[in-house]
Amino acid sequence: MKVFVSARIFASNYQLVVCDDPDAFTDESNWTEGDVERGFAGHPHFRMVSTEADLNDHWVEATITEQPPDFEPWDRVICTNVQCDSGMLNVMSVIDAEAPICIPAPPGPYAAYVASCNVGVDQNTLGEDRELTDRQLAQRKDLEWYRIYFVPGVAPAVGFLKGETH
Repeated sequence: MKVFVSARIFASNYQLVVCDDPDAFTDESNWTEGDVERGFAGHPHFRMVSTEADLNDHWVEATITEQPPDFEPWDRVICTNVQCDSGMLNVMSVIDAEAPICIPAPPGPYAAYVASCNVGVDQNTLGEDRELTDRQLAQRKDLEWYRIYFVPGVAPAVGFLKGETH
C-alpha cells in the first residue's frame, strides 16, 4: 500500500501529533525531560513529536511505506512507535479539532519516522513577513518541513536517529 497525503499543520507548542485516536491525549501524555531528549512524548495511540521553527507553520507530508526512509537527504529523523487500532493514522496539531492528514491503515503497530529538513528555519529567520498560501508553503523546501514515513511493525530504535534539537 502506497499512500501519500500532505497538508499545512500549525505545530502548536513546537509539536506535531501522530496518532490513531485524536481524542487519546491524557495528562500522562505531557512532556517529561526524558521525552525532550528523545524528541517525542505521549503513548502509543497519541504521540507528540518535537519541531523547532518559531512560526510553528509547517508543510507536512505523510506516507505508508514498507521501508524506513533513506536518512541521507534529511537534517533530522525522529522515530516513535504508534499503535493503530482505529484503522486510521492521523497527523495533526494538538489544537486541531480534526486531523488535516488522515491515512487509512490496517490495524497494528507502526514505526513513525518523522523526517525533516531545514530544522529551525521559518519565514521570520529569512526576514519575510508575508503569509504564504498552502500551495506556496508546499513549494518552499527552504523552510522547515516534514515527511512522515509510517512503516508497519515496531521500530528497532526510537528517538533521534539523525540530528537533534537546537
